[in-house]
Amino acid sequence: MTEPVAALIDVDKRVGTITRVNASAVEMTVPQALAASGQRGLAKGTAGDFIFIDCDQECILGRIVDVAVPERQRPNLERQLEHDAVAEPQGRAQLLATISKSTHKVVRGINIKPRVGDTVYLADGDALASAIREALQGELIDGREERLLVNLGTLSGIANATISMPPEKLFGRHCGIFGATGGGKSWTLSKLLNEVVRLRGKCILFDPTGEFSGKVSGATEFSFSKERPGQPLARFPYRRLSEIDLYALLTPSAQMQGPNLRSAIKSLRLAKLLGSNPHRFPSVLSEDGSRQFEFGGRGGHVDVRQKGVIRKKERSRNAHSVALIELASDLDSHMCDFDIRLLSDQIKEECVKQHNNQKKGAFGDVDEFALSSCNSLMVRIENYLSSPEMGCLFADNGVDICAEILAFLEDDERHAMVLSFADVSFKYNTRELLLNTLGRFLLGLARDNRFLKRPLVAFLDEAHQFIGRSIGDEANNVSLDAFGLIAKEGRKYGLTAAIATQRPRDVPNDVLSQLGTLFVHRLTNERDRETIERACGDLDRDAAAFIPSLAQGEAIVVGPELPAPLPIIINRPEKGQQPESHGPRYQQFWG
Repeated sequence: MTEPVAALIDVDKRVGTITRVNASAVEMTVPQALAASGQRGLAKGTAGDFIFIDCDQECILGRIVDVAVPERQRPNLERQLEHDAVAEPQGRAQLLATISKSTHKVVRGINIKPRVGDTVYLADGDALASAIREALQGELIDGREERLLVNLGTLSGIANATISMPPEKLFGRHCGIFGATGGGKSWTLSKLLNEVVRLRGKCILFDPTGEFSGKVSGATEFSFSKERPGQPLARFPYRRLSEIDLYALLTPSAQMQGPNLRSAIKSLRLAKLLGSNPHRFPSVLSEDGSRQFEFGGRGGHVDVRQKGVIRKKERSRNAHSVALIELASDLDSHMCDFDIRLLSDQIKEECVKQHNNQKKGAFGDVDEFALSSCNSLMVRIENYLSSPEMGCLFADNGVDICAEILAFLEDDERHAMVLSFADVSFKYNTRELLLNTLGRFLLGLARDNRFLKRPLVAFLDEAHQFIGRSIGDEANNVSLDAFGLIAKEGRKYGLTAAIATQRPRDVPNDVLSQLGTLFVHRLTNERDRETIERACGDLDRDAAAFIPSLAQGEAIVVGPELPAPLPIIINRPEKGQQPESHGPRYQQFWG
């Protein structure tokens, strides 16, 4: 620290004296807090002011949370117009942290208890900001002249008190951004995104509304379901879906449709494997164009039609079973790594009787009951494959977003990617399924240690739409837990999450508990505030009392690396980086 000791305690900023002390707060006199007639600007000490309590070798940082005139003195205020009021305001302050007078080092917790009679001073902005910045400094890497710092803004109510944090303390334990509509949540998200770009880091934004289109400096952008200016059309290859995702989407009945769907998937995998290596799996071409692969001896063979489905009607059941057993290790997969366009045709092939009275060890004729039971499932499959709403998963047009993400990660000159979900339909739970599979894809890369040397921050806006929900029915239920898993285990692999939402009460507690740094903008809903209080031990009821009255762009920043909850005015994003988060334009389109 380079500031003189006098910068920490300024005798001209004395506001009062401690009169009562408890475990986490103090009461004090605030004699100059009264807004006397004609001298309002000279008053000192009000709710929200930061204070220093002088405790000899150390100071205690506090924040005034309440100022009041004793009950017996309140009638005097009514006679203020006639003569100066005789009143002695009392205040209560929350204790936040300890600061050494000699080193100006800020330490979390209260290392020395204040005593009755200790003097209280208003905190000097420059000294406080310098002490906090010093407390937040990260380690300086060998060969680098200065630390990387994310510029956040200024302490609320204190001019020129700028606050910055190293990225490892801001994003290292995941990050949460909460705030009601109009509180500044989107601007904070934009600020953090562009700071990552400025520091030449790596980030991916999942943008549900499209409001960040063109607002992230130098970002590579893609759009699902519909191409937009500057955002090429992208698709998520269905082969990277899991079987569980497919079951949740198709919701087959447990009695007939589920077993036939599982058999069809196994058969399609088998057909794909048999056709992939003619040398390993020799075959005989029949007159109708199908290929016969011998398994199990005794002339038994697996009959693969020309289009790629396995024919079962009156074909060898023994050969089919032997093929599945012998190739079990090759067929073991939980992904949709087969041609899904053949799925309804293969389900039709599965609808056969399991026994043949005329030929032992063979499948029988068509099972009309099974076929009629599976008819609705086959229609559903064909509808999904042809539906424009599901094109982001099953269509062939558009770039492979998984390949684009891999290319982005390998390119050291690209620092941000924006994936727009603005045109992805809410129908069929397409949005939720698409984002969850993308999150699972990133988690898979993390588990392969792809982010250890290139740490990635995954930003998710409107997180309440995607986290803590499930899709499917009772028999085929999929929990949308990809970002929850990233929050729980991604940190050790170099993958961290930053989630933003206006409804923190809808985010599961196990996810909230994993978030380290929280930006809490104005929240008017009591349940939302209680949720934040429970999720963060540093934000007690006194600090949370300021949340409903926060100004636009102001946030209380809480985190394990911060010495105390800090009210910060977040720097406004540059003009070209401000997201399109305005409401209806009545003045423009009405009248």
